[in-house]
Amino acid sequence: MGKDKVLDMEHKLPQLQAERKRRTKRRFIIYLAVFTFLIALVLYFQSSFSHVQRVEVQGNDTLSREEVIDMSGLSSEVSIWNLNKEERVEEIENHDVVLSADFSRSFPNTVNISIEEHEIVAYLYQSNGSIPVLSTGALNENADVEAGNAPILRDFNDQTLINQAAEELSKMAPHISARISDIIHTPVENDSSRITLLMNDGHTVSSTLTNFASRMVPYPAVVQQLDEDADGIIHMRINPYFESFDEEDAEEVDNIEEEEEINVENE
Repeated sequence: MGKDKVLDMEHKLPQLQAERKRRTKRRFIIYLAVFTFLIALVLYFQSSFSHVQRVEVQGNDTLSREEVIDMSGLSSEVSIWNLNKEERVEEIENHDVVLSADFSRSFPNTVNISIEEHEIVAYLYQSNGSIPVLSTGALNENADVEAGNAPILRDFNDQTLINQAAEELSKMAPHISARISDIIHTPVENDSSRITLLMNDGHTVSSTLTNFASRMVPYPAVVQQLDEDADGIIHMRINPYFESFDEEDAEEVDNIEEEEEINVENE
C-alpha cells in the first residue's frame, strides 16, 4: 500500500512541478503587465501626449470656434488632467454672448467645450450692416452672421431703448415676433418710446415699447377681423383699433374698433 503511494507521488510530481511553473509564469506576466502599465502611465503624464492636442466646440452660433478657444485659454501647454475647469468656464461665461459653458474630456487628449448662447431676438440696422441684438440687450458686434428670422430695429440710437426692445421681444410668443419685419423708433411728444412696426403680412402697426409683448398678444385676432384690402394702421395699445386711410370706411372702422375693444376686455 505504501509502495503504491510512492509510485502515485512519483507520477504526479512532474505535473505539480509543471503547474507550479505555469503559475509562476502567469504571476510574472501579470506583474510585468502592471509594471509596464505604470511605466507607460508615468511616461504619458510626463509627456506632451497628456496635454491638450485637440479642442472641439459645440453650441456656438455667433461666436467662432477660435474665439471660444481663446477665451478658454486652452493650448498644447495645458494638461488635459489639470484644466482648472471652473476658472475656464467662468472666463467663457463672462462674454456677453454666452449664457452657459461646460467642459468634458475625451481620452487621450481632446477637450470638448459646450456652450449655450443668448438668443438673438433682433438685428440693429446700421448703414454698414446689421448687428445681432441678444435677449440681454447686448450687441454682438463681432458676429459674422447675416440677419435671420428676427425683427430689424431701425433708428434705435439709445442703448436703453435697445435693452427695452430686447426684453419685450424675448417675452413675446415666437409665432407673433416671427410676423414682425421691422421695428422703427418713431417717438412723439407724449411718448418717447413710440414704435412703428412693418409686418410680414403687409400691415403697419403703431405701438409703444412699454409692455410691448403683452400689447401684441391680440394681434392675430385683430388681423383676422380686417379686410385684406384695408389700408391703414393697426394701433396696438391698451385697446387695439384700426385707423383707416380711407374716409369712406370711417363707419366700418368704428365698428371694428368697438368689436376689438370688447375682445380685449374678454381676454
